[in-house]
Amino acid sequence: MQSVFIRHNCLSTPHVLRQLWERRLIALHYDDDFSTNPSDYYPAGRKALERLWGYCNDGAIVGADYRRLDGSKMLVGFLEQGTQIFSEEFHDPSSGESFIYKVAALSSAVVVPYADYPLLVGVQPRQATLTGWPSAEGALLAAVEGRSLPRKVNSLHPSQLEVLCYEWLRSSGQLERLVLPIGRGLMDIDIFGIDRDGKRVIGQVTYSKHAADLSDKQFRLLRHARDIDSVYFFLPEDAPLVAGEGVELVTFRKVLDDLETDQDVSTKSMLREMFAEYS
Repeated sequence: MQSVFIRHNCLSTPHVLRQLWERRLIALHYDDDFSTNPSDYYPAGRKALERLWGYCNDGAIVGADYRRLDGSKMLVGFLEQGTQIFSEEFHDPSSGESFIYKVAALSSAVVVPYADYPLLVGVQPRQATLTGWPSAEGALLAAVEGRSLPRKVNSLHPSQLEVLCYEWLRSSGQLERLVLPIGRGLMDIDIFGIDRDGKRVIGQVTYSKHAADLSDKQFRLLRHARDIDSVYFFLPEDAPLVAGEGVELVTFRKVLDDLETDQDVSTKSMLREMFAEYS
C-alpha cells in the first residue's frame, strides 16, 4: 500500500480548516476553479492533482497535517481504491471568505496525537504539499490501528536508528559528550563525540546492504579518523562488510538487544516511546 503525506498550507481560515478536519477531507487549493481535471491547471496544480488522482485510484494510507488548525495531532486514514475527487466551495461566515477546494474523503480516519507517535512529526517531508511518505508507512498503519510498532529494527526510521546507536555508545560508556548533532554534522560521519578520556569517537550508521556502498562509506569514514580515535560502523546484521583497521562493526540487532537488556528506567522508557508502547 502507498503511504502519503499531505500538508494543509492552503489559503484558508481556521473555520474552513475545521470543516475539512471534522468531515475527514483532504484538500488541494489551486485556483478557485471547480474542475478536477489536472490539465486545466498550471504545472504545480496539475502535478499535485495528478498525484492525488493516482493515490485515489490505487488506494493509500494518508497522514494529513492541519498545522494551522492544530499542530499537536494529525488525521490518519485511508483513500480507498477508486476514491473520487470532487470540488466544493467552502465558506467562512465570520470573514465572508470562500474557497473552492479539490477534496477527497478519508475512510476509517482517526486523530493521532504526535505525542503518541513522534516519528510522524519528526520525519514529515519538508515543503511538499502532497507526496509519497514511505518512511512513515509502519507508523501510519500502527497509528490507525491503535497498536504498537513491532520491536524490530525495520520499524524505526533511519534517524531513530542513529539515536539508538548514539544511546548504545553512551550507555556502554564508549561516548561521553557529543561534538556535533547526530546525523547532521559531517557528510561521512553520523556520530561525532568524545569519550571519558577526551578522545574522539566517530561513527557511521547505514541501512545499506550493498558491498560496494558499504566499503565506500567505511573508506570515507576512516578518512576522518585519527590514529587514536574510536571508530564504529553500525549496519544491518547481514550486511557484507569486512571491518577496516581500527573499525568496530556493530549490528543494529546488537544495539537493540543490548538496550533492551539495559535495566536503566530511562532506557526502557525511550524504547517504549520509540515503539509507541502505551497499553
